[in-house]
Amino acid sequence: MSILITGATGYLGSKLTQLLADRGEAIRILSRTEQNITLFDRPEISIIRGDILDRESLKKAMEGVSRVYHMAAYARLWAKDPYTYQAINVEGTRNVLDAALAAGIQKMVHTSTAGVVGPSGEKPMDEDMPKIAGFFNLYEKTKSEAEQISMDYARRGLPVTIVNPSRVYGPGMDTGSNPFTKIVELYLQKKWHVIPGSGNDIGSYCYVDDVIDGHILAMEKGRNGERYLFGGVNASFNQLLEIISKQSGIQNNLRHIPFPLLLLFSKYQVFLADISGKAPRITPEWVRKYEYNWALDSSKAVRELGYRIRPLEDGIKLTIEWVKKTRLNLETLPLKQA
Repeated sequence: MSILITGATGYLGSKLTQLLADRGEAIRILSRTEQNITLFDRPEISIIRGDILDRESLKKAMEGVSRVYHMAAYARLWAKDPYTYQAINVEGTRNVLDAALAAGIQKMVHTSTAGVVGPSGEKPMDEDMPKIAGFFNLYEKTKSEAEQISMDYARRGLPVTIVNPSRVYGPGMDTGSNPFTKIVELYLQKKWHVIPGSGNDIGSYCYVDDVIDGHILAMEKGRNGERYLFGGVNASFNQLLEIISKQSGIQNNLRHIPFPLLLLFSKYQVFLADISGKAPRITPEWVRKYEYNWALDSSKAVRELGYRIRPLEDGIKLTIEWVKKTRLNLETLPLKQA
């Protein structure tokens, strides 16, 4: 029996697809275009033309499938048509769930986001703590709606486990949904000089390979109707940049930009985007997130799934090495000696 992966051309989906194919699994993916198809040109992977908004292509894709990883989502900062978030993240998920239920699949893992649990207070957030703030953007709102729909299907008998990655970084395709890897790249090029606000806000930084392994563990061990937070090391933005500097041996001049100024800049960016149709660098909704802490407690995933969290320094070092070799075409890494 095959494994269907939606969103296989994305940052996480492409890495999961390759890893499962390397293990000899028969993989089926949905694709709307020829883009990135050469990446999947191997006998273990078959391609079905279509997408999650096309019910007929989903029905065809589910034939002979025993497991589904639903990873397709619209995760970008901005959409020219705001309904794009609702269409892909909510209605698309409903279509996948309908097709999976009709096909009688054995297990589905639905990739959500840690953003749905909201910012943290005095303690890191876990799966059961009440939210202390509302949603900051349409991405979080629609992903939360999609989770609720998945939970409903779980109660109807479809075996669904939900996983919630936080700030993922590490090697992988530049799809616009891995901004922290992009920060590493820009820092190495001496093009990153900004710290939002004080830089003391806490985020949970998880290495991409840990998140991919977590997906496979969730397929094997995840309980039906349960959510698992895939966080990483809880660190401030200042600490993140300090580690990038230490591991690269590069010392950039960094400037703290006050939030009011960032908000003004982001509003101008959206104004330009509305005129040109070109995506803004940042939006006011995403700026406001950095006024809060986003620490996570992934104990449940560690305890029940065997999820592992890589030390931030180790993950950043690997990311720097990969960026230098694949993005900057450099073979050696001039690490600062301890």
